Amino acid sequence: MTAWAQQSLSSPTGATLNLYVQQAVGTPRAVIQVNHGMAEHAARYARFAAFLSQNGYACLAHDHRGHGYTSAPDAPRGVFARTGGWETVIADVAAVNAFARQTFPGTPVVAFGHSMGAIIAMNHVLRHAATVDAAAIWNSSFDDNLLAAIGTLLLRMERMFKGSDVPSSLAPKLTFDAWNARFRPNRTR
Repeated sequence: MTAWAQQSLSSPTGATLNLYVQQAVGTPRAVIQVNHGMAEHAARYARFAAFLSQNGYACLAHDHRGHGYTSAPDAPRGVFARTGGWETVIADVAAVNAFARQTFPGTPVVAFGHSMGAIIAMNHVLRHAATVDAAAIWNSSFDDNLLAAIGTLLLRMERMFKGSDVPSSLAPKLTFDAWNARFRPNRTR
């Protein structure tokens, strides 16, 4: 089997993206571009990438800004950027996509996203549809209901008072804690 190779990729945003590349066994049927979730990093997808490789798919996964080993002058751990974070994350994803297309010319690219990464992947697809051949969106909510609107309002108010470069104390309560409370007994926090 080919190795889950770690390398760096310079993004036009100024970030040095930590990138993992898993070659496919044989000629790749497609390249899966992984976008990880909020409380994780790309290295967690090594076994998934190995599975994909054995089944004829190449895989690329990078650490988003503020996660894992990616470094950016305007992105401390846990923060996309001091300003314009969402736009820079999408631009970083576009840089990885361009690398995928250059490395595997003529091979279809699938945008894969889990949780927060699903929202990132969908935004990338909506903005750069011509660079993506398919999308796989996992475990994400695109609800546009009253509860989602209230949560968004609360998070915006928290950001207004605390600033955008201070980790949210409310976001984990609205997401992970609320989800985890559904399971009894729950052994994780």
